[in-house]
Amino acid sequence: MHEDGIFGRMCPHCGTADSRKLGDCCVCNRPVCAACGNVQISMGERRVTHNECLKKSDAGFTMIKFVR
Repeated sequence: MHEDGIFGRMCPHCGTADSRKLGDCCVCNRPVCAACGNVQISMGERRVTHNECLKKSDAGFTMIKFVR
């Protein structure tokens, strides 16, 4: 099976098609896309984390949501 078809464009974590790849999760080391994770920059270090891994992590970091 080739990665060129639709399966090559799908996120293996959440199944979203054609989403921008952010990198590998710093908790579980699986690929992260813009739909299932985000990038955090802490003390100059870029970290990519799945939203669900961030909830389970003991890092002491909580997301701040800005509402308009």
